[in-house]
Amino acid sequence: MFLALVNDLDKQFPGQISLFKYYLERHIEVDGDHHSHLGMEMVQELCGNDPQKWEEAAHASRAALEQRNALWNGILEEIKSFVE
Repeated sequence: MFLALVNDLDKQFPGQISLFKYYLERHIEVDGDHHSHLGMEMVQELCGNDPQKWEEAAHASRAALEQRNALWNGILEEIKSFVE
């Protein structure tokens, strides 16, 4: 999902965000390969068989994704302001 967004940004601003694109691609690679597995193991260990803890973890995940979306939307607006 994120890689598609990065590629769309690169198409919108060809040659203007190459360093930022590299950073994002590397970050996506690291997160996808290693961090996601560790994160899931951690959540499984913390929540165990407790449905309430799983519900709280799901709520926190949704809230974090909403904040991440707001962050990246803000970054996109900043990028657009430099090239317009």
